[in-house]
Amino acid sequence: MTVISRHRERQAVFQILFATAKEVPQEDQLDGLYQMVLGDEEFDSFLPQFINGVLGSQRELDQAISQHLVDGWSIKRISRADLVILRMAVYELLYMPEIPYKVAIDEAIELAKEFANPDDAKFVNGVLKHFARVEK
Repeated sequence: MTVISRHRERQAVFQILFATAKEVPQEDQLDGLYQMVLGDEEFDSFLPQFINGVLGSQRELDQAISQHLVDGWSIKRISRADLVILRMAVYELLYMPEIPYKVAIDEAIELAKEFANPDDAKFVNGVLKHFARVEK
């Protein structure tokens, strides 16, 4: 069996993180989500490392995202889907230097198009472009 593509892994990461956005899950709950989202698809170590990294860094990620929002916006105003996508992209920008920032941003935009709507994709792009300029 072939290992799934990196984009498919990001889709699965989004789905699992979206399902756990209200509270950090227990290990057995994560196993159930992996099974529900991926079924028998094979994945490499990127997927669990990415999920665990985002879950373990949410406070720092939210602080970083908050610093790059326009005046009048707060993290609480961001939709759950957009927040999960932003957390994923910011995690890649901060903690995965092997991934070019353009790839992290492009993948986040694609996820927003797939799981949200075109306006959300524009919002995600705007936040991340600003973020990448400052962080990189």
